[in-house]
Amino acid sequence: MKSESFVIVILNLLLIGTISGCIGPEMTESFNREYPVNPQTIVRVSSINGGITITGWAGDSVSVSAVKHSRSGEDGLRNLNISVSQLGNYLVIETKYTGQLLMQSGVDYSIKIPFNTTIDSLTTTNGGIQVSNVKGNLSTVSSNGAITIENVNGIVSVTTSNAHIDIQNVTGIGNLRTSNAAVDTEIQSISSDVDIETSNGAVTVYINPLFNATLEMTTSNADIQLQGIALNTSLLEDTHVIGALGSGGKKIDIRTSNAHIYVYKLETP
Repeated sequence: MKSESFVIVILNLLLIGTISGCIGPEMTESFNREYPVNPQTIVRVSSINGGITITGWAGDSVSVSAVKHSRSGEDGLRNLNISVSQLGNYLVIETKYTGQLLMQSGVDYSIKIPFNTTIDSLTTTNGGIQVSNVKGNLSTVSSNGAITIENVNGIVSVTTSNAHIDIQNVTGIGNLRTSNAAVDTEIQSISSDVDIETSNGAVTVYINPLFNATLEMTTSNADIQLQGIALNTSLLEDTHVIGALGSGGKKIDIRTSNAHIYVYKLETP
């Protein structure tokens, strides 16, 4: 019986190794390129298992610095490919993987974009996203990675999981969604109905008191706190508030669980 159990354990270990790849010391490979662009260029970035940092700069090209990393040996690095292609007005930066994608392999990007170049999409998995000093109506998607965005001339939408969202000094927001983490955001404006959603994390909102919107806030096992904001409330409970800011209008729906919701007046210069 002991011999059979030992054989089963060995077979299970071999199966796990086959599925996940051999895990060894981390190997890395750097990638550094610059790509000329113009004011009509729109940048998109798509990666896997790594972070993305986007920064605006005064140059006239898109500067792409990346580090491929793998704990699956040289084959893991070789199977990771960084593709940069020009498709019409779009400059598309992608991580492509040949063969079975392994969790031990990925790419981290640090990209500089001219101030007058637009960015509209950032996607990764198992990594954070940081964006500052750029323009464009921006959609950002990750998983298991925090997303921090500041100083963006455009509408920003964010989706991640199990990680914090922090939005400051952007023209407006779209939907902001995460789980098991806090959301902190400023709201200067909205162009359509907006959902701000998490679970097991507080939501802190600084809102422009001069625009019109309808707010609905819902939580559980905590309360909702308003400061410096005048709402014409139609429902006022500890865990559920509905009210109109100004004359009301497009809806901002804020939801969490097991955590507070804080809504403050955004102080404008």
